[in-house]
Amino acid sequence: TGNDRADLLNAKMIILWGSNPAESIFGTETRWYLTQAKEKGTKIICIDPRFTESAAAWASPWIPIRPSTDAAMATAMAYVILEQGLQDQHFLDTYTVGFDKFRDYVTGAEDGVTKTPEWAERITGVPAETIKAVALEYATTKPAALMAGIAPGRTAYGEQYHRVASTLAAMTGNIGIHGGDAAGRAWESGS
Repeated sequence: TGNDRADLLNAKMIILWGSNPAESIFGTETRWYLTQAKEKGTKIICIDPRFTESAAAWASPWIPIRPSTDAAMATAMAYVILEQGLQDQHFLDTYTVGFDKFRDYVTGAEDGVTKTPEWAERITGVPAETIKAVALEYATTKPAALMAGIAPGRTAYGEQYHRVASTLAAMTGNIGIHGGDAAGRAWESGS
């Protein structure tokens, strides 16, 4: 459910979201490829409650977030992408099922609550402008790798974060391409 770590060198942007490969190793070569990507000028964003060794080594910027609120920020990013019409509709129509139901949730058609960056700011502590900026940059930078760590999913209803992270990867068409990532993990080296 993810690209080989060597493929990070093809990314123009990498988001380490709840992912701290400097300290927790899922693929021993990950640190080397992140260092190489940074040296060649790839933008690396780290979204994490803690200023980790990974944030210190590679990130520009580090975006602190309240623990257990990652799904809200990711959902608000989806809102921005939809609002701006930046989703890869061809990819969604060709390779996914059920995106219309997700869109209804994000836009508030399902429950009357529009999942805007302002909505997410109250939950996450991340400024709405930061959420918008990250969403727009992720949606318009090709290819981009969203490396979704497992820590945000280790909470009540944490699986929602993983679902939204993979949905963001699909929305931006960053699945199945060099330099992209499906925001999932196979727990073995090089995956």
